Amino acid sequence: MKTGLVLLLALGGQQGDGAIETARRLVEERRPLEAIRILDEARRRDPTDPAIHHELGLLFAALGRTGQALEAMGQAAKLAPEETSYALDFGELLYRSGRAEEALPYLEQASSIPEALLLLSGVHEKLGNEDRTIALLANFVESKPEEIEARRLLGEKLEKVKRIDEALDVYRAGLEGESPSPFLLERVAELLSRNRDSYSEAEEYARRALEASPEMLEARLVLARILSRTGRESEALSELERARDAHPDASQVYYNLAQSYQRAGRDEEAQSAAETFRELSMAEQEASEREARVAVTYKQAAELLRDGNMLEAERSFLSVLDIDPENTQARSMLAKIAFSKGDTASAKRWIDEALKRNATIAEHHYLRALFELRAGARTEAAPSLRRALELDPAFPDAWSLLGTLLLDSGQDEEAVECFARAAALEPENAAIQLNLASAYAALGNEAEEERAMERYRELSQKR
Repeated sequence: MKTGLVLLLALGGQQGDGAIETARRLVEERRPLEAIRILDEARRRDPTDPAIHHELGLLFAALGRTGQALEAMGQAAKLAPEETSYALDFGELLYRSGRAEEALPYLEQASSIPEALLLLSGVHEKLGNEDRTIALLANFVESKPEEIEARRLLGEKLEKVKRIDEALDVYRAGLEGESPSPFLLERVAELLSRNRDSYSEAEEYARRALEASPEMLEARLVLARILSRTGRESEALSELERARDAHPDASQVYYNLAQSYQRAGRDEEAQSAAETFRELSMAEQEASEREARVAVTYKQAAELLRDGNMLEAERSFLSVLDIDPENTQARSMLAKIAFSKGDTASAKRWIDEALKRNATIAEHHYLRALFELRAGARTEAAPSLRRALELDPAFPDAWSLLGTLLLDSGQDEEAVECFARAAALEPENAAIQLNLASAYAALGNEAEEERAMERYRELSQKR
């Protein structure tokens, strides 16, 4: 079978649509790194082709390489400002990356595309423009009435600003068809249940929601409330007990049960339900507060580390563990801090603790390999790197480190492949090209060594 390098040489010279077609085929064959190489080669041959930049951006985004994706998509949008699909994709990526204001002009440029309206509504919501958010959502729902999630968002926004009749119309308009959404049915039932004159209609919608989704807690609570308000207390209690059995950890169920038992004169059961409600409510509140404290403390620690205040950052990450003893990300950061201080033993201990709690994060396996190499345990590093790459094949640092390990052990061809994969993921990284040149030199391939060195010099001059 051809290696990625041989494949690249065999396909060399493809440009434009041909390169894109080849890259897409490689992606379908689950060979995204080879696809990146093909596209990057085509981009170098013709840096003015927006389609190549855009395709590269899409591929980088799919692999989680957001920085490179933004750079490539931004270039595509710059080269072809009239292409609304490029503007949409770039604007969406900016928005998903937390850069709402930067996304705004690109999404407005693509506003003739319905999906852009949905994203624009999200941008305006972040910017605090509530009326504009609602108007954009309404336009999107009008253009795509089958999109239930957008209809849900629009209805919720209208409810928030007390435009209840409009929200009701939005929900009802989405109930046409053979399989109406249980959520929309429940929302109609909830809004109708607020008016005594529409209890009967509200009950009908609640029962329809439960027929479609028997485990839907919200619909069952609405039905129980309607039954209680219309004098059918025993039926209401039966519905609440069914809700309790299906959702034993939902505090709201026990609150309603306590009231229902009280009305039925079953004081002991009412007291028990009320106590369970208090316990669950306290646990939910504590969990919510703990999550908020972890987020704030972790952010403070990360900011301290970014500002170079390593000692205070370390203390803050330790505080995260005081709040959440199982937090693996804080352990990872403590491992990095220990490693940067030259305390490899502590770094290994922290990352091993993180891996015991969650062995599915590629970076943690990579860090373990890095620490093992620093400690001189080369034989243990390779399996950790290979596991990191199993979890995340688009991890350039892991490919580079594995390449270095293989090169040092005389496995020159495998090292070339690793560095080539890293270069495909980070084509602007000069250090990778230097490593690639070293690997070619070890193989005795002077032509490819010079080619990599030329690329290294070219990238180094850009700094």
